[in-house]
Amino acid sequence: MKNTIVKSVLGIGVLSLALSGAAYAGGLERSSQDFDILFEEGHAFEAGVTFVAPQRKYKNIRGSFIGGATGGINPNNGQPYSTSVEESKDYFVPKVSAKFAFHEDAACAGQFRTPFGAHTDVGMDTVAMYGSIEQEIKSRDYGLNCSYRFNMGKGYLRLLGGVSYQEVEGQQTKFLLAGTPGSFPVPLNRIGKLDVDDSGIGWRAGVAYEIPEIALRTSLTYQSKIDYRLEGTIENLAPFTIPVYGDATVPQSVEWKVQSGIAPGWLAFGSIKWTDWSVIQSIGFRNKDQLGPVTPGGVEITSLDLYYRDGWTISGGVGHKINDQFSVAGSVAWDRGTTTGLNSQTDTWTFGLGGSYTPTKNFEIRAGGALGILTSGTKDDRVIDGDPNLTGFVADFGNDLVSALSISAKLKF
Repeated sequence: MKNTIVKSVLGIGVLSLALSGAAYAGGLERSSQDFDILFEEGHAFEAGVTFVAPQRKYKNIRGSFIGGATGGINPNNGQPYSTSVEESKDYFVPKVSAKFAFHEDAACAGQFRTPFGAHTDVGMDTVAMYGSIEQEIKSRDYGLNCSYRFNMGKGYLRLLGGVSYQEVEGQQTKFLLAGTPGSFPVPLNRIGKLDVDDSGIGWRAGVAYEIPEIALRTSLTYQSKIDYRLEGTIENLAPFTIPVYGDATVPQSVEWKVQSGIAPGWLAFGSIKWTDWSVIQSIGFRNKDQLGPVTPGGVEITSLDLYYRDGWTISGGVGHKINDQFSVAGSVAWDRGTTTGLNSQTDTWTFGLGGSYTPTKNFEIRAGGALGILTSGTKDDRVIDGDPNLTGFVADFGNDLVSALSISAKLKF
């Protein structure tokens, strides 16, 4: 099998795998840290963006304590509460990587990405607004990855390592009904807002083995957890702004990737990833200062109750070279949902298809799409960790769709 043949499908296999596996992964994940660009020859620069459109919809919303207490009438418009709503919002996932080869065996690459996030908005027509109207989590990761390879048998053993400076911010709004439990005694209906942020440092390490002649590559990498002390404010809960803080962790993960040429012009690839999402249970936010004469500092004012379980993602696919300029690839991925019943993050099946165009040996354009199924289930957060949640409700959801489109370009020099 000629080296030029297997290399032509190498990149598109990576693109299709990324579309199917990371377009809508479990927990809060939006993109994985990777070392792929370090396997390119010479210097390289790559930039791309993925657009993701989930379509998760709650149906048959019921069982709300506050909904019953208000007689089933929405105080915003005097009408009965709606029993359905689409909670998900579209989002973009950018990524930029630049690799510099110091030696034929040593290289480093800088990378910017948005590793995790979330954005939901249920509006103010259902009882879901008492738990959260809109909530959004954003992140930015500025990373440096390096590798060094050694001759070993027919191929190379490569040591991998890297560090990241990561920023995270989160906002949440909810409707506060005057006089309801959990609301300070302000005699007005209003919208409360939580706004927090922080930054942290993480690291990663791994090992890979490759035989370039047959496009064989296998790698095992570990990504460390990152701890945050989130600080910010809560507005409109009381007649004054409340400074708050809370501890959160971005979980550790382990990923195994493999790919190999299987016939002239054909490449097979796959991966398995475990993410320790169960480290995220309840993120409580406490007041930094004393509130009035009876509430000391350090009292939990509100919390984000996720109670995740660990996530698993399994992906695989096949790439094929059509001619010297065009290649295609298809993939399928299964992502085990992280929900324990408190949210709608159930299992996801995703199917990806992509193509690459290489007009010259130093320039490549990739494009692809993915279509997935967000599997059905029921959300019920009326009881959390054994305690009644007065803003909780029950809702069903069916097998909803998620779609994604991606485009990227790579320049080697």
